[in-house]
Amino acid sequence: METINGLIKRSIPAGSFGRNVVTLMTGTTFAQLLLILVSPILTRLYSPDDFGIFALYASILGILSVVACWRYELAIVLPEKDEDAANLLALSVLICVGMATFTIVMKGIFRRQVADLLSAPDLANWLWLMPLSLLAVGLFQAFNYWSTRRKQFKRLAVRQITRSSVAVVTQIGLGTINTPALAGGLILGDLAGQVAASSRLAWQIHRDDYLYLKRISIKGATEQAIIYKEFPLYQIWAAILNAFSTMTPVLLLGYFFSPAIVGLYALGQKVVSSPMGIIGGSFFQVLFPQAELAHRQGTLDKLVILTFRQLLSIGLFPIATLAIIGPEIIGLFFGADWVQAGVYLRLLSPYLLFNFLSSPISSVFSILGKQKEYLIFNVVYIILATSALVYGGLNDDAQLAIALFGGMNFLLYSYFGALIFKMSGVIWGEVWSAVSPVLMNVIGFIIPILFIKFLIDQPVLMIVLCLTLTGAYFIYVFTGKRRINAL
Repeated sequence: METINGLIKRSIPAGSFGRNVVTLMTGTTFAQLLLILVSPILTRLYSPDDFGIFALYASILGILSVVACWRYELAIVLPEKDEDAANLLALSVLICVGMATFTIVMKGIFRRQVADLLSAPDLANWLWLMPLSLLAVGLFQAFNYWSTRRKQFKRLAVRQITRSSVAVVTQIGLGTINTPALAGGLILGDLAGQVAASSRLAWQIHRDDYLYLKRISIKGATEQAIIYKEFPLYQIWAAILNAFSTMTPVLLLGYFFSPAIVGLYALGQKVVSSPMGIIGGSFFQVLFPQAELAHRQGTLDKLVILTFRQLLSIGLFPIATLAIIGPEIIGLFFGADWVQAGVYLRLLSPYLLFNFLSSPISSVFSILGKQKEYLIFNVVYIILATSALVYGGLNDDAQLAIALFGGMNFLLYSYFGALIFKMSGVIWGEVWSAVSPVLMNVIGFIIPILFIKFLIDQPVLMIVLCLTLTGAYFIYVFTGKRRINAL
């Protein structure tokens, strides 16, 4: 870590947008590399059914987490005074504790009904852990945006490593002890990682930022709750719909099919969404306060198009590669039982790319006060995306459901990105100028991937060559002073 931090300091200007993003990505890269290395072990310890139950649990948690702090955590980066931000932090923590307490009651009443609805009776036993998971996730969200405001990106990078390390060690340990392994091993491992990382972050904030925390008061928290009331009034509903739309395929596939189908879908999507989601999240965290400043200075359009270009450079080639050889990669690394997950990944790849490109710059809606427009988009999105899945489910065809879902999402996120460009004042000629060099670079590296796919019959050699080309692509993209400073 220290060696890489030294390289970052020498290569990228201090305090720049790129320095902050790369600092966050350093930790998340280590975290994701660890997850990738242990995934073949986990898929041999746990069955597709176990991964399906874990995916259902994570989906429910994902929906609940958006209301954990009533979206006040997003407002922490906005006030000019640190005292006001500290009061928003306290308000977010207090709401989170209340929501976790409320969840205890709700799970006690409805846990079995929820599990039966999702065709996963074993899930009911593990829903008792949901309040603790919600508390850990909600507190992290509040601490995360406070650290973003304080520009403590190294702190957040270390947090990612802590979470992944504790999670995978616990999951492997529980999977080894219990034969056969149970889905609870995956759930408990994830919870242990989240608790450890959030606790570490809380301790660091108390140690480093105590002077700001001393300014917290009931009056100040109440005032900030009123000032930023649009976040629970509008943002929370859009966020619920957004989270629900993200979790919809898992929930509906569980309803129409089985936990095994859910597990295959979840693994296929996770191969892309986990690393890309964390990279996109790093961009979002850094971009949010930067975009607020750019809006005041009248340069928001330039920041948005620059961010979009960098995201395209990072995401297009690996997702295109996985679309071409995804089944072979997943079959080799995770076992023959998981090859269908690669097929699902191929069907989802266009949607996953456009989601990766547009989500990090979606903070434009909050900065421009367009919460109502964001809510309307999410309402339309959930209706159309759900309809695609339901059609496939009613026809008893999981692959059709996933294909229709991926196609509909591709169209919707394409429109979403275009809407962000329009609101930011980006000129379409600038979009093409930014995109065309990236497309030329990617095409130059994708052509050899296609030759390898159709000319080499040995899966191991095929994958080694494709991974070598992937490494060469990223070395080309991220080396050179001009490219690094462009960040």
